[in-house]
Amino acid sequence: MNENTSAAAVQPKDNSDQRLWPVATVMGTGIFATTFVQIQGLGYQPINHILEQMGLDSNQAATFMTWTILPWTLKGFAGLLVDGCPLLGSRRRAYLLASAFTGSLLWLAMGLYPKSYGLLLASCIGMSLALVFGGTASGGLLVEAGQRFGVTGRLSSVRVFAQNFGAAIGGWLGGQLAEKALGWTCAAALLPLSCMFIFAWVLLKEPPAPPRNPDFFKSVGRQLKNVLRWEILVPALLIFFIQAVPTFRSTSLYQYQTKVLNYDDKALGWLTLAGYGAALLSSGVYAWWCRRFSLRISLFFTVFLTSLSALPYLYYTAYTPGMPRTYLIESTGYFLLYLGYLPLFDLAARTTPKGSEALGYSLMLSVWNLGLMAGGKMGPMLYEGILHKNMNQLIWLNAIITLAGLVLVWLIPRALVANRDGKHPPTEEVVMPRTQVVEEI
Repeated sequence: MNENTSAAAVQPKDNSDQRLWPVATVMGTGIFATTFVQIQGLGYQPINHILEQMGLDSNQAATFMTWTILPWTLKGFAGLLVDGCPLLGSRRRAYLLASAFTGSLLWLAMGLYPKSYGLLLASCIGMSLALVFGGTASGGLLVEAGQRFGVTGRLSSVRVFAQNFGAAIGGWLGGQLAEKALGWTCAAALLPLSCMFIFAWVLLKEPPAPPRNPDFFKSVGRQLKNVLRWEILVPALLIFFIQAVPTFRSTSLYQYQTKVLNYDDKALGWLTLAGYGAALLSSGVYAWWCRRFSLRISLFFTVFLTSLSALPYLYYTAYTPGMPRTYLIESTGYFLLYLGYLPLFDLAARTTPKGSEALGYSLMLSVWNLGLMAGGKMGPMLYEGILHKNMNQLIWLNAIITLAGLVLVWLIPRALVANRDGKHPPTEEVVMPRTQVVEEI
């Protein structure tokens, strides 16, 4: 054995995979749980069923759902706390544990809700707020690990897979439980939240957090200045626009399906499972795609695919047992939609500055949720008002306006999106006082 062979034999192996998989597992579990149990997931059809029994039309129900989404727009505030205010000596782990525990308690409390619009709304808003911190901490893990190992595209694929898997199972189960007492839905939420708690407790090992900086508010100003730059604001504007286009995928579609086409909640649950099940395939496609094509090319496809995803719904028909045509429409629409969304998640992770991972990524997702609120409210307003409940006109409107996003893709600085996954340069690190710098996971 020569010296070179001997040196190679004793050289330590790269253990990046061993360091990455626990973080990826905790991140994926956190995204799955906070998607599965949220009001827009497991609770969507049971809550909509209750609102319909209360006599609300699609626009009034959209107002209720808009309020329940509101806490998700506070992810930027949650990001400031997760990045800058360690909880019990932890930047990520303690926030995940607290989110899972609090979420479990609130779902248990919701099982005892009175049939009152105001109290139901307050409970739903509280539930969303409890989940915001879990989702924000999970996003911080994604950005830290993704930027460190140069795999933001692939980890974004894992994130969207976990999100779609949670939405698929949650939507299907919600449809089966929609006509039962809400307590059954609440009980179903406890298992994924328990898994989130256990995985974060066992797998996530963090270095000791630095002492809390007495100049916290000054550091907040520095971090906000670091993330509120032109090269970050333009991607944020694209994300907002794609979501803010008046959408038919909201309470208007639910009431169109149930009141016009005579679908029941169980049938809609199976359709949700089929749609998000097809969307799972998009994660695998993008994990392959992002390593071969630049993010700039992918973002142009984002606009085209998001617009195209609306068109299959023009062929929706009334309920018939089996509904093979409707399953095909739902599966095709969801697959195209989430294949279009994946580059946006990649863009959000890639443009987040180091040192402000949870803040930057959560601000991007807050912009996403603000757009979702706007589009989710404008769609039903148009459907109930100007369009006189003409669903096909709303679908065409959604598809055509979406194409305007091509202009915003062109405005994004080329340096941010010119490379493919694994080849993009590290992001700029925020300059903070020594006491605030935290080692990478």
